[in-house]
Amino acid sequence: MKMPPEHTLRYDSFRLTDLLVDEIVISIETSPEERGRIDAWNELKRDDFDRLILLRDTSPDTVTVLCSDGSQPVLLTDCDRLVSLSKGDKVLIDITALPHHVWAPIFQAYVKAGKQVRALYVEPDSYKTHPSPASANLFDLSVSFGGLSPLPGFAKLTGPSDGEPTLFVAFLGFEGNRAERIINQIEPQPRVIPIIGVPGFQINYPAITVACNRSFLNEFQCNADIRLAKASCPFEAFDALASIRRDFPDHYLYIAPVGTRPHALGALQYAIANESHCEILFDHPVRQSNRTNGRGLIHVFRFSP
Repeated sequence: MKMPPEHTLRYDSFRLTDLLVDEIVISIETSPEERGRIDAWNELKRDDFDRLILLRDTSPDTVTVLCSDGSQPVLLTDCDRLVSLSKGDKVLIDITALPHHVWAPIFQAYVKAGKQVRALYVEPDSYKTHPSPASANLFDLSVSFGGLSPLPGFAKLTGPSDGEPTLFVAFLGFEGNRAERIINQIEPQPRVIPIIGVPGFQINYPAITVACNRSFLNEFQCNADIRLAKASCPFEAFDALASIRRDFPDHYLYIAPVGTRPHALGALQYAIANESHCEILFDHPVRQSNRTNGRGLIHVFRFSP
């Protein structure tokens, strides 16, 4: 089983000097959150726009690309077109503020093309408390959900074969009803293995995650099956999935990356490397515009060919 190399750098602030030579940056055009506004990208836009590709979310399957040559719509399922946006072999994808359905197919396209890919993620300083906090939603993170549908480029024409045992592997976050809504659309319902971010971005976050998902964990009687992976590490998320596969070598994996973005990044890297026995399930949240406060640690993950 192919394992990605672990290489992570962490910064308090990210500067142009932290980019690799000839590295192209892909980022959102305008971030609704403070943590997604990187000063270095504004410098690139002003002084070296050829190294910056800005994206505007247009539709579930299309993105508008803004670069030094102008703007153009691009299908998110067109891998060759996505790769052609960058003229070099090194790309840094800022996944902090881009929706999953935008950054996921771009990440996949560049990884499969054998490019040197890095992903940047900025932690928030804190999350916005829900105006009516409940056991499953302490934080006010999403307005609504688009429903269960594949991420562009990750659709599977065939699922598990007849009689093949299945597992539902859920990377859990602060929205405790997401995993339950997804698994309720799978027939027959598989055995559940939850993965929780431990250590968390903050010391109390794992306990909050368990509390917000208490109903899900109890209903599917999977407390004893909880696995752990560092909340900020895609490589530990990948390893957790690889470990589950070793423990259940004959099972088909339904993977729901509804926890941290680094966990989602690791889940997608696993799915790219192991297409035959797994698929990604996603519910497409519509995010609150001011769901986080401030800016925390900056993580840069390297995925080499």
